[in-house]
Amino acid sequence: MDLEIQLLQIIMNKLILNDLKTANKNTLEDVYTLNQDLIPMVGSLNSSSELKNLIDESSNSFYIEKKGKLAAFIVCFREKSEYRSLNYRHFDHKYEKFLYIDRVGVRKTHRNKGIGAYLYEHIFNINEENKLPICAEVNIKPRNEISLRFHEKMGFKETSERTINSNYKVKYVEKNAR
Repeated sequence: MDLEIQLLQIIMNKLILNDLKTANKNTLEDVYTLNQDLIPMVGSLNSSSELKNLIDESSNSFYIEKKGKLAAFIVCFREKSEYRSLNYRHFDHKYEKFLYIDRVGVRKTHRNKGIGAYLYEHIFNINEENKLPICAEVNIKPRNEISLRFHEKMGFKETSERTINSNYKVKYVEKNAR
């Protein structure tokens, strides 16, 4: 779907895209709560302060509100960040320059309505000039079938898999890979 049409649908649905770096404390608490509700499909955080540190360190972080309530969020990093995630480090060792999608959360009541795709398209548009590889990982143990299908639909290709421990295995996916 054309991004302008998606944007019009977002506006008509009264969805507002905001910069997470400028979010107030209540919004950060809501993002933290949504993040924790989505475990194990996203990584656990110890506190909203840890989330705030991640956001401050991130290159791009956004959230979407509908009628003043959090609907979704995304947090991304560029290369050479101090971020310590094993999955981020995988791409940091592989590429000189890249954009890593660390975590995405869409509230259950807002799924399958194009909000996740809109967040990704927004990141793609930001990256348009740089044409960097856009990297992410998807859980395959425990299996996140929704995310696997979503990333395939968004044009990501599998590049490898990694077993982190006996309960956690990921598939690395990339778009614009060279």
